[in-house]
Amino acid sequence: MTNINVEFLRDIFVSGTNNISNNYKDIDALNVFPIPDGDTGTNMMMTIQNGVKNISSVEFDRCGDLATSFAKGLLLGARGNSGVILSQIFRGFADAVKEKQELVLADVVNAFKKGTEKAYKAVLKPVEGTMLTVIKDASNAVEKFVLDNPSATLVETLNEMVNAAKISLENTPNLLPVLKEAGVVDSGGAGIVKILEGFLSAAKGEVVETQTLSSQDTKYVLFDKVEDSEEDEFGYCTEFVMRLLPEVEGKIPYNQEQLREFLEKIGASVVLVNDEDLVKVHVHTYKPGDVFNYAQQFGEFITIKVENMDEQHDKLVKKPERKKQAIVTVAVGEGLTRLFTQLRVDIVISGGQTMNPSIEDFVKAISKLNPESVIILPNNSNIVMSAKQAAEILNKKGIETRIVPTTSIQQGISACMGYNPDCSIDENIIEMFAATKRVVCGQITTAVRDSKLNGVSIKSGDFIGIKEKKIVAASKDINKVAISLVSAMMNYDAEIVTIIAGCDVSNKTVKNLEKYIKETYHHVEVEIQQGDQPVYQLLLAVE
Repeated sequence: MTNINVEFLRDIFVSGTNNISNNYKDIDALNVFPIPDGDTGTNMMMTIQNGVKNISSVEFDRCGDLATSFAKGLLLGARGNSGVILSQIFRGFADAVKEKQELVLADVVNAFKKGTEKAYKAVLKPVEGTMLTVIKDASNAVEKFVLDNPSATLVETLNEMVNAAKISLENTPNLLPVLKEAGVVDSGGAGIVKILEGFLSAAKGEVVETQTLSSQDTKYVLFDKVEDSEEDEFGYCTEFVMRLLPEVEGKIPYNQEQLREFLEKIGASVVLVNDEDLVKVHVHTYKPGDVFNYAQQFGEFITIKVENMDEQHDKLVKKPERKKQAIVTVAVGEGLTRLFTQLRVDIVISGGQTMNPSIEDFVKAISKLNPESVIILPNNSNIVMSAKQAAEILNKKGIETRIVPTTSIQQGISACMGYNPDCSIDENIIEMFAATKRVVCGQITTAVRDSKLNGVSIKSGDFIGIKEKKIVAASKDINKVAISLVSAMMNYDAEIVTIIAGCDVSNKTVKNLEKYIKETYHHVEVEIQQGDQPVYQLLLAVE
């Protein structure tokens, strides 16, 4: 086989990314619950797109460097459990090839093997029948295939990997009963298959393009560098004046557009001026040496100036006194944001079902706040892994970061109620965690397809009542579902029922439920909050 060089590896990564980008909605639809919160495809797509964005405007000399940058982009952009697991696969892949100039087939096989091992280690309790199983089966299959076929090509090997991944995906319902009951395969595994299919297509010389693109020249358009004003202000302010050399045979002639294109790839705030045989350049970049090395082929420097804008910024900006302890939580909806702010939360990161925040979202928000210590409340089981990865990064930056693994908005609210700013972070973690165990959570949303789960028959368009992770009621009548859900949630020592109204539920529905609870459970208080959350008409908490 032909060795994989940097550009070939870049094409492989881009092709896999574009393929899942073209199919993410189908992956989202592979949701165990027939409700509109399937986001596995979206999370995997956004995670891997961040990896490609990290390599799309940078030149690399070695495959190892490109793979490392790609993996770093995935890590910072990781969203949801599927995104975090995906980032770990490519983190292990990058670790395995980090010293490689070019890759041979054995390197690729070993890299996928190491990536699988890294992903399994990242999950506290790995579950078979998930994307972990699919990448493991695919990696094991190609390892055996190459041993049995030492002269195999990359195309043959990736074809074997795709076929093994597909077989493994079809088998996931036999390993995970909830998938079989719902009549779906694992969504994360389906995402792995789409990525590998994209890799195979690139190996055949056909880089998958996004469906909105039509020309080879624009295949990277989705991943063009997104300018970040906060970052672009810093780095090194790099300036020079250069006298162009006369054109001689064998020397590269000066090309203004070529120089401008290079500068825009590695920097921002580019100013490029020509005056007869003189060229003046201004650029903000983190690699001033690369600027000088590239430009020197066209002439001789007259003046050079480099200033560290990061250092200047630190001197000019007086940093505020660090807060001793902070709380950061995740929610979406004006009402919920207001409620958490009233409960002493310092930052509410926008996100939740269908819109999981990335690791980088946590890191940026908390780094800007810069507290001595911080407690993160993810409020969603699909965000806990991202929060934990962010905590690792923040702890290295000197911000003590702890997680209370709340899996719902209701648990997040209860945790905040248990917070005491006068206590140590250890004391608060204990009390906040205990508070989450005292609340029973329920929610009402709308079915997006026909299904049958937990013995409950569901029709598309039905309202569904979910207690914790179990569907207990389904009907076209939201009032009937609400009453059934409350009845299932209530226990003998309940004292308070909190109703959090979503953005698309009527006030009449909320009042009807309040009336039912007060008339049926005389010892229970009812508290109503306007959450304005999407997806879920009602969030209920019994304490």
